[in-house]
Amino acid sequence: MTYQFLQITLAESWVPSENLIYFLLIFGAFLIAGVFLSILTFYEDCYWNDKEYRKYLKDGKKKSAKI
Repeated sequence: MTYQFLQITLAESWVPSENLIYFLLIFGAFLIAGVFLSILTFYEDCYWNDKEYRKYLKDGKKKSAKI
């Protein structure tokens, strides 16, 4: 009896509501925008405006890489 109930429930497809789909799309857009903004602000603050840090990254562990 339980096996037949499991077959019936698995045969039906679950259709999400439109509100759930819109919520997931908006949430995903904000998540992607937040990650992009985080990466952009890191590069703007720590990389593009800091010539010594760029030189340090470029030279690596050379003796001339001292800050």
